[in-house]
Amino acid sequence: MKQLAAILVVSLVAIAPVAGVTDPWDLVAGDDNAGTDNELIPGVVQQHDLQAVGGVADQDWYRISRKPYSSYEVVADGVGETLANIPANSTNDHFRLELVTSGGAFLGQSGGASTIGSSRRLIVRNTGATELADDYVRVQSAVNGCGTSCTSGAIYRISMRETTMFAPRFNNSGTQVTVLILQNTHNNAINYAARFYNAAGTLLATNTASINGRGSIVIQTAAIPELVGTSGTITVDHSAPYSALVGKAVALEPSTGFSFDTPLVPKLY
Repeated sequence: MKQLAAILVVSLVAIAPVAGVTDPWDLVAGDDNAGTDNELIPGVVQQHDLQAVGGVADQDWYRISRKPYSSYEVVADGVGETLANIPANSTNDHFRLELVTSGGAFLGQSGGASTIGSSRRLIVRNTGATELADDYVRVQSAVNGCGTSCTSGAIYRISMRETTMFAPRFNNSGTQVTVLILQNTHNNAINYAARFYNAAGTLLATNTASINGRGSIVIQTAAIPELVGTSGTITVDHSAPYSALVGKAVALEPSTGFSFDTPLVPKLY
């Protein structure tokens, strides 16, 4: 029994975390630079903290992949009191959620998820045809944050969701024409790119514009030269938060007055 007890003690010591550290990513290899192996995956929630270790302010870095012609929202919420004291829309915000290069060069910064201000939202897009996998999401204490004084109470959750919208059908062939209707339910203006593909997945045309806060837009797809006499699918990547952009594709039969609605939907989480 004594031998078994000794083995148990040694085992517990071996797996015990560093004193005072609650974020497992700070225990071994670390996640405070581009060497991190931690990747944000849409739909998965992680919990971390910005507890300083050895008098050094903590940073949390995350690998991120942006697929071609897609948009995403990264949210940091569930923050501890250390990080939530000052509203995010204040110049004295306590922590930052940013998109950076592997060398730490700034590419984009989050805003408050609401006027309450204790959470952050970062919108990232890929408007090109090639996957982007060389940039990182970084969370760190801001200038007026706890910095080297951050304790284990400086916790937060982080998650990522794809915001790209999808419609499985538009039809400008035969006797039908399709109208695409988009509504911005967000208070702020957004940018979008509606992309039209044939059934084989070949990109036929792209329509880009902005929509005012609470505004809408109607796109006559049959007026786009590349879409005359064609049919296929639609994707819409944009700068709005998840589910803040809504819409539908309406196929019209002018001779009968019949219409056929195809809702635009995001990926569900």
